[in-house]
Amino acid sequence: MPQLITPNTLRAAGREQPLLQVVDVGREPALKAALLSGRLTNLAAPFIYHDPAKQLALILMPMELNLSDFDQQRVIGQLTQAVMRSLPEGAPRAYLLQPKVFFSLQSLIEAILQADGVTPEMLRAQQERVDLLRDFVRSLGDEATLRARVRENDAKVDATFFDILSASLEANLAAGRSQAAQQLSQLNKVLLEETTYGRALARRAAAIEAFRKSPTRETLLDQLIAAPDADTRQMLITLGRQMLDYAFFQLLTQRIDAADDAGKQQLIALRKEIQDLRDKVDAASRAFLENKVKLIEEIAEASDPLEVARKHVDEMDDVFFSVLQANLQDAERIGDKEALAALERVEQVATQAITERQPPEVQIVNMLLAAEYPHETEKLLNEWKDRVDDRLISVLAQFADQLAQQDRTDLSAKLTKVMVQARKILPKYDPSRDPTASPAKPTIEIARR
Repeated sequence: MPQLITPNTLRAAGREQPLLQVVDVGREPALKAALLSGRLTNLAAPFIYHDPAKQLALILMPMELNLSDFDQQRVIGQLTQAVMRSLPEGAPRAYLLQPKVFFSLQSLIEAILQADGVTPEMLRAQQERVDLLRDFVRSLGDEATLRARVRENDAKVDATFFDILSASLEANLAAGRSQAAQQLSQLNKVLLEETTYGRALARRAAAIEAFRKSPTRETLLDQLIAAPDADTRQMLITLGRQMLDYAFFQLLTQRIDAADDAGKQQLIALRKEIQDLRDKVDAASRAFLENKVKLIEEIAEASDPLEVARKHVDEMDDVFFSVLQANLQDAERIGDKEALAALERVEQVATQAITERQPPEVQIVNMLLAAEYPHETEKLLNEWKDRVDDRLISVLAQFADQLAQQDRTDLSAKLTKVMVQARKILPKYDPSRDPTASPAKPTIEIARR
């Protein structure tokens, strides 16, 4: 749970601390996971949680603040206005006029999770697994005790448990807590060895790794025959779908002909299962592509295409843009100017909707990359110098390194030159004006999912 700060606790600390009172996951998506996992140690009450995609406006107003009704309404107005000012032009605002007010942080977090489809029963079951994970972590110093505790709780170590463990491991790695990450990796190894679900996961991982190392029809068939369960076979079929052709089934038929009676029946049943799973994968792929086509049509035909794009921004992935590009090329090839214009408009609003969801620093980097160097980039930096300081230079350096690693040396070199401009234009960072702070981290972070 995040360590909430109130005016009283701040005064008791005897010092000023930069506070966070607007948790806008539309502008900074990472804040949601940070809030739910308890990593926002500079979170100050009262605060507003804003998710424009779900049109959520939730305000925490703890009873301990002892605010009058008038003061509560004044604070609510200030928080909602702060969010409204940051919204792009044309974005929905009506839901911000009636934000939901909560008096405990736990109830606010439950409302966030329920908006994601998480029921109270699911929350209780998840909390049990989080508590169990903490119990295992406490036993890491005594391997015999740990293994005994793991075996005692075999039925509770399921897919959800491994999801929580994986999220916790990733969070500790991302925060640079290598020792904590190493401890969780050690726990993961024990779980893979000692639990029913863990052993099935280990066999599944081995089968998939074997196919990836040798992606041939023979290897695929061998791993399908040896697979421990239907889920593993489905994953193998999804990975090797292009190999499920006439030659593959001919190879399988040869194995059937060479087998004894019991083996023949098993392989015939496997052939039927492979065909059914293949058809299931193909149907899911077709449905997935059809949904992308329908979304493109919905945006193209909408009276407010940008609003539709904003509502479906989470569905705009690489497949969406691949389908869109294919349709653009078809329209251009046959000379359908009306369709071409409509599809170009879809591309424009889809890009805008995605850009609005990006963190501010990513938007800034993209704008600098799109601008002409040196005149346009210099103009942008001058426009931003009242709102952006020299911390942007380290962000540009990180992106330049990433682009260089991706062999995009032209863009990397451009950002490097922009960094030189930024050093001359942007003001020095002033910590006293920083609205956020770097939160302190626990030794081992247990993620809530």
